[in-house]
Amino acid sequence: MLNAEQSQILEAESKGKPNSIPRLSWLERFGYGSGDMAYNIVFQFVNAYLLFYYTDVGGIHPAAVATLFLVVRVLDAICDPIMGVILDKTNTRWGKARPYLLWVSLPFAFFTILCFTNPHLGSTGNIIYMYITYILLGMTFSMQTIPVNSLTGRITNNVQERTVLTTTRMILVYVGILLSISCATPLVTAIGGKNQEFGFQMTALVYAAVSIILNLFSFFTVRERIAPKKSKKHGLKVTLSVLFKNKPLLVLVSSFLAFAIGFNIKLSTMVYYFTYNVHQKELVFWGTVLFFGAALISNLFIPLFSDKWGRKSVMIVSATVSLISYIGLQFTSFDSIALILFWLFASGFFTTPLNTLAWGMVADCVDYAEWKTGVRADGVVISLMSFTNKLGVALAGSFSAIYLGIAGYVANAEQTVASLNAIKNMNALVPGIFILLSVLIICFYPLTEKTYNQMILDLEKKSK
Repeated sequence: MLNAEQSQILEAESKGKPNSIPRLSWLERFGYGSGDMAYNIVFQFVNAYLLFYYTDVGGIHPAAVATLFLVVRVLDAICDPIMGVILDKTNTRWGKARPYLLWVSLPFAFFTILCFTNPHLGSTGNIIYMYITYILLGMTFSMQTIPVNSLTGRITNNVQERTVLTTTRMILVYVGILLSISCATPLVTAIGGKNQEFGFQMTALVYAAVSIILNLFSFFTVRERIAPKKSKKHGLKVTLSVLFKNKPLLVLVSSFLAFAIGFNIKLSTMVYYFTYNVHQKELVFWGTVLFFGAALISNLFIPLFSDKWGRKSVMIVSATVSLISYIGLQFTSFDSIALILFWLFASGFFTTPLNTLAWGMVADCVDYAEWKTGVRADGVVISLMSFTNKLGVALAGSFSAIYLGIAGYVANAEQTVASLNAIKNMNALVPGIFILLSVLIICFYPLTEKTYNQMILDLEKKSK
């Protein structure tokens, strides 16, 4: 049964009007962003501090952590497409994706707390516990992020409205990341004092509670307007085939993977950089504030520039300029605090469009798949993007852990020149290389705004 709003949309489509979804209210835009904010408050906290927690608080060897990250991502390679298929088959009175904001909020929060809880089961027992809890958290990551990301294409099919919607969402995401990462160290210290173990556990509890509140707010404020059209049922093989016939999607996820690896290598080792290279751990707060604060400011300009020059052009130009900041940080001495903080601000500001616009463009790839193959598989397409994001985090974490181990890193000790250079490289040179790779790949993205609008017209003619 279609609701009144969906019926109006179908009526507008029957008159041949492309992009017929009306402007969204700011309440709904913020509500949509809150769902992703709930995810990222936890996800980026885990991304930035779990490696440090395992090695410096839990006493687990970096090699064991590197193996864990890779194993969990292999499991994600199975779980994400399955979740995508489940999402495509979900039908409730609340829609397809929206109910997961309600259903997943509690387990998502629960497993977050468990990951930052030390069971004190001995070396082997702790590693087994680490695997169980992180695998379960990874599964709830899939159940949270895939529905949230698929909502973009279910709420509106207007290109500019999608850009505004995604930008609003990313502003909230970066606010969440900014608060999550910058407040983590002060919270751990304030709550636990010298007892980092207790401090991290209680900080995880605070973030978990906030994620529940944000998920519920998102659930009650968003609406799915794009009415599902009756179509022939397709098997799993046909549904998955849309991934391999979708050139825009393959280019987009390849570029995004390179970005995610570089971005998360920098993010997961920033705490090491300020702790051991700069010898001012308290600057993690200011470094995070400037990095994500710059990302937040950058998002304010993205709709304007993308509307004027196109999303692809904005991604290429801004990311190319960001390379200056990575080169600058590589050759900046550790006692030049002001310059270090400046480079962090610059990299946050100019790298951001690669991330923000990619998440908006994936909804276009869903429409492209339907236009090209006749199969609309939102969940499967979004699951590939979600898996790519988590794969980037895993590869970044594994690379960082392995690099630290090879360089001779020893937790809570004076570091060698080799380990200090490794940490510096992972904050400047290495992420810069991956950002450059991301730019080169996105140059091959084939969908322009003009092509997309024509594609939507074709789809609406077919639906009649």
